[in-house]
Amino acid sequence: MALSITQLQTLIAEITDLSIGTNDSDDVTPTLVNTFIQEAYQRIVSLNVKWPWFQTVYELNTVASQQRYDDGFTRIHTTAPLTPATGSDFNDIRTIISVTNESNGGNQLIYIDDFLAQKYWNGTTNQPAYPVYYSLWAGGMNVWPMPNGVYTLNIRAFRQPSYDWLTDANLTVDLNTEFSIMIINYAAARLYQYQEDPEMAAVFMRTFDEGVALARNNLSAPNPNQDLVLSGGLQIYPWNGGWPGLRNGNLLWWR
Repeated sequence: MALSITQLQTLIAEITDLSIGTNDSDDVTPTLVNTFIQEAYQRIVSLNVKWPWFQTVYELNTVASQQRYDDGFTRIHTTAPLTPATGSDFNDIRTIISVTNESNGGNQLIYIDDFLAQKYWNGTTNQPAYPVYYSLWAGGMNVWPMPNGVYTLNIRAFRQPSYDWLTDANLTVDLNTEFSIMIINYAAARLYQYQEDPEMAAVFMRTFDEGVALARNNLSAPNPNQDLVLSGGLQIYPWNGGWPGLRNGNLLWWR
């Protein structure tokens, strides 16, 4: 079960047998405990930019003759349904996996380095046309060539983690449920360290490291829903042996 900030504090106090409060008789302050909780969360999040929990689908509608887009990215699906969809700017996106144009016949945009894109589309050669490429630079996405109309882009990406749960007791940790106990272990280790108890600090920190490693291996494992096929090509139609095939990275549409 995913836990809220209040539930985390309660369990940490029970495990460490420390009183958390602002009175002189309390052992530690809520601010210190919350700092250790946030530290644990950031350590876990930093281990992998592609935690499945942060998988998100965005939708972006292009504007005619507009090349750069740093807002207008609307979340239409995410693994964590209770996460507030705060804003719709590019900063909500951590890593882009694919960009697909869903208008007209549709096409998947190809990632290109921004420097290389500007080498080919500059000055009078940068004319509005059908979008084929995209690049990332300075907190925004550039579409190349600049769109000649309105196109709906479907963007598969990993979003940024949300820290709203640190201050809103109605929210739970923005991560898979199994990480809640690991956050508790880390905070307990840091509190024991703060209390100058290195032995207990080492025990809880080792438990944290082992738990995160196991969860990472499990959540990052290859997709088990289909057997791994080597050198089998891209299977589009399973009833006819995978036609059309994939050759040299290109789909072959036999006619």
